[in-house]
Amino acid sequence: MTVSRFGSHAAACLLAPAVAYYIRSQRNRLESAATALPEHFQRKLRHHFSSIDLQRVRIVQRDPLPIPDPPLYSQLLRLGLDFPSPSLTAAITFDWVIASRVAMNASLLFHELVHVVQFRLLGIMEFSRLYIRGFLSGGSYYGIPLERCAFELERRFETEQLPFDVESEVTAWIERKLF
Repeated sequence: MTVSRFGSHAAACLLAPAVAYYIRSQRNRLESAATALPEHFQRKLRHHFSSIDLQRVRIVQRDPLPIPDPPLYSQLLRLGLDFPSPSLTAAITFDWVIASRVAMNASLLFHELVHVVQFRLLGIMEFSRLYIRGFLSGGSYYGIPLERCAFELERRFETEQLPFDVESEVTAWIERKLF
């Protein structure tokens, strides 16, 4: 099920404050249990991400993830919308805090760090609005442009020999209004 562009925009504007609150509260709650990015990952990813992002990111690994479902999650399921429960995902990012229920490998971490950059460049409220709008208009998690960007850059990370700057890539998506 997808929602029209106008309907998804209107719904996103209405729901973004609650989702932004959810993101902030999960970030704040998880941050005390989080640790810095291990040095071996910082070395591996330094040609793709700024040292600021690599130093400020925090990681929590727990299985199951101690994360409640977001606002209106049960209503989304009743409407037949395909949205995974955050506690069952491999990893999820709340601003600069990444929560993972599996051991992080470089590709999964890369994907989540793309979201860290998106949060920093867009802010939590705009990220929330765009995520909701993308989900409603795309009809699923994989239809969300913010996720498509992260998957595309993750694929490039896995297949390309030359490093690229994630912040520049995300900025280009923002400037071209692809989110």
